[in-house]
Amino acid sequence: MKRIALSLVFVASLLGLAVSSARAVDLDELDEAVHTDTADARTTAAVRARLRQADVEPYVRMEASVVAGVATLTGTARTQSALDAVVREVGKIYGLRKVEARVKVEPNP
Repeated sequence: MKRIALSLVFVASLLGLAVSSARAVDLDELDEAVHTDTADARTTAAVRARLRQADVEPYVRMEASVVAGVATLTGTARTQSALDAVVREVGKIYGLRKVEARVKVEPNP
């Protein structure tokens, strides 16, 4: 019985250490990470909405993602000028620091 009690004390102390180390997480860093993820999700939605608009959609087939304020475009564009125009338009979206285009130019995608 004494051995079980000691084991329980040992397990409890381990759990206490785990809980206390979990409390040591920097809440400012956690808040910043959550804020960044939320901002990236909103910006991704704005980029995708812009890609679906009537003046852009017929000329490109692209997908977009945003991580840490950097938009990455993937897919195809019918012409280089269409791709350049999309990159310029996407670059105007608030919250973006940079636009990376990993897009192929294919006249007949």
